[in-house]
Amino acid sequence: MQRLGLILIVLSFLPWVAIPFVLPFLPLSVAQKAASIPVLLVIAEIMFWLGVLLVGKQAAQRYRQYFTLGFVKKQVRKFRRKR
Repeated sequence: MQRLGLILIVLSFLPWVAIPFVLPFLPLSVAQKAASIPVLLVIAEIMFWLGVLLVGKQAAQRYRQYFTLGFVKKQVRKFRRKR
């Protein structure tokens, strides 16, 4: 189940990539393209959160850790030291 969860999390980024790089070149009308953007975004979010549910609580906590202010500050400091 964890493998399926990780696959869903990784695949959830594909719709985000498809919107700017694939969708403009499809032979669809402007209205169809405009309607497909929110659909793709909702599909991506559903896939991501289903993946997080399948992977488990620990993975969700680790993911949440990456978005804390302290973690971001720490990463910026590391980046500045390397320069």
